[in-house]
Amino acid sequence: MSADHEQRAMYLQGPCPSLFAILHAATEPRKETAVLLCPPFGWEDMCSYRIRREWAEQLARSGHATLRLDLPGSGDSAGASTDPGQLDAWTQAVDGAARWLRGAADARRVAVIGIGIGGIVSCRAALQGSPIDELVLWSVPAQGRTLLRELRTFSKLEVANLLATGERPPPDEPTEEGTLVASGYMLSAETVLSLERLALSEMEPAAHTTLRRALLLGRDGLKVDRTVVGAIERTGAEVTVADGPGFGAMMTEAQDARAPTQVIELVSSWLERAEPLAGPSIADRATRRPSAAPPAPTGELREQDELLLDHSGVALRERPVFIDGPAGRLFGVLTEPLVDQRRELTAVLLNAGPQRRTGPNRMWVEIARRWAARGVPSLRFDADGIGDSDGNATVLARVTAFYRPVYVEQARTALEMLAARGLPPRFVMLGLCSGAYWSAQAALADRRVEAVIMLNPRTLVFDEWRHTVRRTRQLRENALRASTWRKVLRGEIKLAKHLETGRSLVRRAASPPTLARQRLAASPSASRAAREPTAREPVEELFDDLRDRGQRALLLFTGAEVLRRELTEKGVLDRIGRWPNMELALMGTSADTHTLSPLWLQRQVHDLVDRVLDAELARLDG
Repeated sequence: MSADHEQRAMYLQGPCPSLFAILHAATEPRKETAVLLCPPFGWEDMCSYRIRREWAEQLARSGHATLRLDLPGSGDSAGASTDPGQLDAWTQAVDGAARWLRGAADARRVAVIGIGIGGIVSCRAALQGSPIDELVLWSVPAQGRTLLRELRTFSKLEVANLLATGERPPPDEPTEEGTLVASGYMLSAETVLSLERLALSEMEPAAHTTLRRALLLGRDGLKVDRTVVGAIERTGAEVTVADGPGFGAMMTEAQDARAPTQVIELVSSWLERAEPLAGPSIADRATRRPSAAPPAPTGELREQDELLLDHSGVALRERPVFIDGPAGRLFGVLTEPLVDQRRELTAVLLNAGPQRRTGPNRMWVEIARRWAARGVPSLRFDADGIGDSDGNATVLARVTAFYRPVYVEQARTALEMLAARGLPPRFVMLGLCSGAYWSAQAALADRRVEAVIMLNPRTLVFDEWRHTVRRTRQLRENALRASTWRKVLRGEIKLAKHLETGRSLVRRAASPPTLARQRLAASPSASRAAREPTAREPVEELFDDLRDRGQRALLLFTGAEVLRRELTEKGVLDRIGRWPNMELALMGTSADTHTLSPLWLQRQVHDLVDRVLDAELARLDG
């Protein structure tokens, strides 16, 4: 974690499913108000995760103890999206976290910052009498159906873009009617119905509500829902309404997301304007604070350093782990069987590009817990600058940054850490996108890797010149499509990415002529007639090395993947039989499903990776 102030990862256990949380301790002089950050749902949670971490760090440096949490059934918390009573569980989680934070931080006030679904749940908790003194709501409507309407719109656009004309998705297991899947993240039919019925404007505030004031923020020019203002004013709280610019920039692709500087400064100023409270200050009370916190009352949350789970009748233990990296500490979560039924195999799940350790659509959490129940300890961890690991996240705005050697070294460092903890030093590694690249390269560097699962890699042998030529080819093809320019106007495509490609070409063109000629000769766009007939692709050499070392591999492509097209054009996939250690799997439709967002595709991938684990466990038994 960051060295400038203390951060503590923990689990808060109580009547609701156990919560994963990180407490950012306040620097001195401490303020009267502690802050609870409640996340949005799904894709927005993933995109804004790193920014919310930086926001919490900034609040802590200003003197506000700040707690970030994952709601039940999301992130690293216990539970699943299909659990019953989700809305009530979320509300209880906010209530319990606010109570715990007040005591743990010895705070006189608790302010809750809620975004999207996290905001509507926080407001519901405050109206029901949770000990919330101040409330910041950003992009929060009065009715749950308004949030659902937006999610359904995204879901329909997604489905329309996943299928070509006349194309049908593969048959899938039936999903309960009313279930909503948006950008790969699911709300159960029961949760959807609960949100449909939720109307803050119709809630009668509890007589014992503690809410003193609220700051309601619009969203990039969209006005605050006035009925939310009325609902809060009925508590007697003072309400301030302001614009909330920067919401959209925070909710784009994680590597492109930008911190909402204006909103962060506005919220900080608003927190500072709180009226002083009567009685001894925090500094006065600190001199006579007891050495140990008193026991929590029944029903409140208790801090634990590990999470105990039951998965398919198997007791599991999950806990945070830390890895020393070149830019600071790396953070991960290790899931193990609680009883002595461990198999002689350990799994490592790597980031999918800039997405945190939970993986796309929370799939890594599901895989880690499922595999641990099979006796395979499983680590999911954040590489440098991602999730909760230290490092500079801004460098990841350049795609090429993901292919620096340091990330492969960090993957190997994770193997060393696991072996040092006494876990089986035979490994299976899994990654998507750049995580697939790190997995393959780590396997080449470490023979303890028995199997590697590569999901939708953009490349397996990185060369910046090849990458630039590929990007240029894509740009040229896409520029001819009207749909591309519609996406540019809607902000779905960043012109800055293409300008970066253009600058790279200019820099390369200015390199020494001999070197430039060599790179041009090696580029995929060079004339095949001018190439040696025996020339082999670098990826074939990688496949040879894995085969000769006896390391097994799964290579999966779903949809319109760039590397799949390149390997097909060069005949590599036609020669896949040369590598009997490797399984090639082609799934999905003709569209881009890089992050495995369709629910039916997620289920197929879960089955596929489980088959790889089955094969490895069968070899151990043999």
